Amino acid sequence: MRRIEALRGNQLEEYILVTEKKESNDSKKLKDEIDRIMKEFDRIKIKPKKIENIPDRQKIVILNKQLQDVMANNILKDKTKNIIKEKKIKDGIMRFQKLIDYPSNKLSAVIDEGKKEIKQGIIISITGFKGKAGIAVGVTNNLTQKYDAVVIVKIISEILGGKGGGGRKDFAQAGGTNVNKIDEAFEVLSKKII
Repeated sequence: MRRIEALRGNQLEEYILVTEKKESNDSKKLKDEIDRIMKEFDRIKIKPKKIENIPDRQKIVILNKQLQDVMANNILKDKTKNIIKEKKIKDGIMRFQKLIDYPSNKLSAVIDEGKKEIKQGIIISITGFKGKAGIAVGVTNNLTQKYDAVVIVKIISEILGGKGGGGRKDFAQAGGTNVNKIDEAFEVLSKKII
């Protein structure tokens, strides 16, 4: 058994007007969002890859991803926003990497690249992004018997107001709420790992 509702007369006209107005408002909001993203591309003087013949909602997702990738790459090239300090430890190098306004979801790529560069050691990357801290820790495979990325990320997360984190011995991620304690987290960890 199915229930079918029907409209007629004034009810139908009102329903059509309300639906058309909602669709028009939604369409305007999508166009405004696309314009906003395009202005960001203009501001950083980069042209997005062409995307045509797709719905506006999909276009927004694709343009946002392109913009995020470009901005992330620019941050990695900017030494004032990608601050790297290295410390020699008994088993290799411990790299502290502080990233400013870098998206947390891109930290795993930073860790992978850092592992290739240092070859043996620990990489700790922390970003302050939209008022929150993102933390990623990588331990090179030859040191996972001695160091555990999950343990290290939990120590940092607690300092930054987070509640732990998770992952594997060679890679772990967490978050925090206090971006002002990033330098303190590096200092504490520097004393714990020698």
